[in-house]
Amino acid sequence: MSVVRCVLFAIVTLACAVLAGVGTSAHAQPPTQQDVGYLEGRILELTPSQPGGDIAAGGTATVRLSDGSQVTATVPPAEMFGVTEIEPFAVGDRVELYFSPAPGGGRDIVVVDWIRRPTLLWLTGLFLLVSVAVARLKGLRAFVATGASLAIVITFIVPRILDGWNPMVVSMVGAGGILILAIYFVHGLNWSTSAALIGTFAAVVVTMLLGAASMQVAHLTGLGSEEAMMITLNAGQVNMRGLLLAGLLVGALGALTDTTIVQASVVRELAHVDPNLSWRELYSAGMRVGHDHIGSLVNTLVLAYVGAGLPLLVVLSLGEFTIARALNIELVAVEVVHTLVGSIGLILSVPITTALAAVMFSGDKLKLRHGELEHGHSH
Repeated sequence: MSVVRCVLFAIVTLACAVLAGVGTSAHAQPPTQQDVGYLEGRILELTPSQPGGDIAAGGTATVRLSDGSQVTATVPPAEMFGVTEIEPFAVGDRVELYFSPAPGGGRDIVVVDWIRRPTLLWLTGLFLLVSVAVARLKGLRAFVATGASLAIVITFIVPRILDGWNPMVVSMVGAGGILILAIYFVHGLNWSTSAALIGTFAAVVVTMLLGAASMQVAHLTGLGSEEAMMITLNAGQVNMRGLLLAGLLVGALGALTDTTIVQASVVRELAHVDPNLSWRELYSAGMRVGHDHIGSLVNTLVLAYVGAGLPLLVVLSLGEFTIARALNIELVAVEVVHTLVGSIGLILSVPITTALAAVMFSGDKLKLRHGELEHGHSH
């Protein structure tokens, strides 16, 4: 448990630092010290622009800021943003304000959005509660490993890419750290998890190489989205094609680890039950389980990518694009490449890990670690 406490302390410290940074940027300095910026506060009173009217049509709000002071802010009508079906601001809402110089002097302060961090923190707490209630200590370890993996992405992968490092190299190094956390920390250090780690990393390398080749042949530039154009304008040192590959790799890691852990555990148990099985027999038996696993996880991965790109599909439908025309647009082609390459890497991880585990465990020569088979998945 000492390891869990240490890692939890590190994650909590990091989370506090991140939240403090967010709070510092969001709680901008008062308007008297800056020309433009953002503030946060709670709405005390709302006054519609028309007496007896609806605040959705615009008005003013009295907002108490975090330092206790009060300001009067403009509430723009919802139709200004082309949205009328969302609920209007209400008294008691925590909101974000934007201030800027007014044309005739002074400051304009406008209510621009709700504050959503409390909801995110509540959901995080619920996620932790459900994980621990259902999976107990392993659920806690999984939660900590997930937080640490996100920290690797935020504090290592993203800053190094912004510094101009090769995104492929950065993502491979980051993937190694994520895999160690996702496999060793959650499932324990033993021969089964070691086989899963090696198999996963081999699949990651294959996925990366296939993704790089596919993007080269398909002439994908990495500039097919508004976000990519913003990065190019503000951080021209970033390799956009490499950034696409890094996103592909990070997106596939979760499914890869789940697959390889199962395969390694299945082969380990088969070899322990019948040490007389040859590595070929172990491989064949493990692959029978792997076939079912491939079908379910590939479907999961494809639907995850489709779900993330659903707004894009709606936009293309509005534009009355043909399927052939839509597939030729880089923004769509990138998602297709991500889905197909990620799925191919996922499929290949099964025979790679199964073969490796079969060679390692044939004859049941490697001594079982305490609780090793108890941590395996059963399918």
